[in-house]
Amino acid sequence: PEAPFSPTHVVVMSELSQAEKETYFDLLIAAEAQFHQDHENNTVLADMRILGPGVKIEVPVEEKKEDGPRLTTAEKLAIKAATPQKLSGSIDTAAGGIFHYQRYANIVKLIMPKNKSTAYKPKRRSLAWVMRLIHEIYDVRYAKDTGDIGEDEFEDGSEEEMAKKREREEMQRQTNVFPIFIVDLLSKKFGLKSIVEQTVWDLIYSCDDLRAKDDPVPDIEVFCRFLEEYYDSDELLYYCYVRSLTQSVLNANFKTHWADPGKAKDGAGYSAGIDRKPLELMLNRRECNYIAQTIFIRNRGEEIEQEKEMFNDFMHYIDNSLNDQGEVDSCEFMRIAVERYFITRPQNEGEDAPAPLPPAPPEQPAEEEPTVDYDHPLLKAIFSGQSVETAEAEYVDEVVARPDFADLTSEVLVVVKEDLCEELTQRLHEAEKWGTVNAKSEREFQDTIANAVYEFDGMAKLVAEHAKGLQANPSGGA
Repeated sequence: PEAPFSPTHVVVMSELSQAEKETYFDLLIAAEAQFHQDHENNTVLADMRILGPGVKIEVPVEEKKEDGPRLTTAEKLAIKAATPQKLSGSIDTAAGGIFHYQRYANIVKLIMPKNKSTAYKPKRRSLAWVMRLIHEIYDVRYAKDTGDIGEDEFEDGSEEEMAKKREREEMQRQTNVFPIFIVDLLSKKFGLKSIVEQTVWDLIYSCDDLRAKDDPVPDIEVFCRFLEEYYDSDELLYYCYVRSLTQSVLNANFKTHWADPGKAKDGAGYSAGIDRKPLELMLNRRECNYIAQTIFIRNRGEEIEQEKEMFNDFMHYIDNSLNDQGEVDSCEFMRIAVERYFITRPQNEGEDAPAPLPPAPPEQPAEEEPTVDYDHPLLKAIFSGQSVETAEAEYVDEVVARPDFADLTSEVLVVVKEDLCEELTQRLHEAEKWGTVNAKSEREFQDTIANAVYEFDGMAKLVAEHAKGLQANPSGGA
């Protein structure tokens, strides 16, 4: 039986910072603490038992069978990521809205509870909370990646040792993907599964909302692209390297910089509200040039022509981003760095595959081609600036309302609609990725998106016919 509850410490929430309050509230909720009113002092109290440092509860452990080493959290997550799951594509938020998470499906799979009665509601967190967590994730990831470099470099060994080495490398490759890394990191940080999963929901929902703002922080868009795995682990390591160099040149710590922007005095250039942010950390051209030299011109005196081309390409884009004082926001500098690396690095994984030479900076701005007025409801919505997620959802609603789908039952129609939403999102995402890298003009980029939409329309008709056949002969299979 438990000993009588005799609390020795009292935490007064009103005396804590906002970040500390959120941490304690998460703990109280996870521990299912009981709240009660103290009418005498007009306060609300909650009791919670917390073990002191080094204190352990002895729990009888059943004898376990020796059936091999236990899987790590990251390995369990990798298995979960490889297991097919049916996702609805949306979830209710704490504020009463709907969060369409299709583009972040790879990380959502890892936090989707098996028990349907467990319902999370993503909460919109402050920009400062999001940025602190993002920079903590980058710090830990870069330390891990740089620590892994140089390990297991010896190729000699017995056949059995080499087989084990290849097995370790394959598992490391599977667990190294960014979504798995994030959930694994937060599992180590918080421990309680409910807090971990709620934190991830809050993070991706807040990032998605912030990236849609009129004046988004460049860091948010970059992080979202890593979440979507639009940028892969190579771009992630490169970005973290550039970020490390930038912090060194600025003699700053990005996570600390976002510690508590709300304490800034009025008139100091800080913004207000939930998305208040501190002053920008600016780089002048000399500092930009120094970082670029460090990145690209590694062999002093023996520069490879291709490295010089990449250096010139990068500095061309930086020069175009400098303000009237000859400075650029460090966040924008890093965004340009990873974007140019993504476009110019080798796309094939062959040995010694040379990176394609980036295009030389144009001496004169190219004349813009006129855009095409596509006679298609989805294309009109996308190219007019409407939210892609909203346009996709509305268009799929329009598709399933067509006569092709009229004979389907409501149950079948729900499943078909979910499949079509996922298919359309995937096709547009791949078309955008290809067009960003390969399209040489805005017209060519729009044609790439248009072709993906027209191919989807043809596929939708086949889906309708297939669904009707299954509905008419449910035991026949396909």
